[in-house]
Amino acid sequence: MAHPRKLIRAAFADHLKTPLDGGGYRTRAESRVYKSRLAPVSEEELKEEGPAILVYARMEKTDKEKDYGIEGDATFVERELTLVTEAMLLAGDEVDDALDDIAEEMEAAISDFMIPGFESAVTHLRESDIDVITEQMKRPVGAIGLVWTIKYRTDWRPRATANDLDADMQAFLDGK
Repeated sequence: MAHPRKLIRAAFADHLKTPLDGGGYRTRAESRVYKSRLAPVSEEELKEEGPAILVYARMEKTDKEKDYGIEGDATFVERELTLVTEAMLLAGDEVDDALDDIAEEMEAAISDFMIPGFESAVTHLRESDIDVITEQMKRPVGAIGLVWTIKYRTDWRPRATANDLDADMQAFLDGK
């Protein structure tokens, strides 16, 4: 089974790049949305095809104090994921306006988004990180990263005990 972070990243990317029923897309990046911080986006592609969006996790915290049910046994893991939706576009004279426009599109797209499989998750926009990249570029590239906090729960997985050892581990411990 995939890690919940992977599922959430994929859900955000799919939501942002899926065409709308009436035609068009949620953002001007259209289907150029990638579920990784390292995506196949070049300066030439930004010039020819327009903006792109990268979706990636920055960090995740767990809260051990909230992991226990009323019986005193661990029942779930309370998680707080920091996820980034970062738009990149070629910078021109109006780069700040263009970044604000695509940020508005991403915010609108996520505002009522319910994450499939994590319907009880709570998503909040925490901050925006805005930059213009000039190093190793022919033309400046504008970037705006919207930083989201997603609070969700997963089932608690107990640690393996000596009774739960799989056959390979037991064979190793037995010297076979």
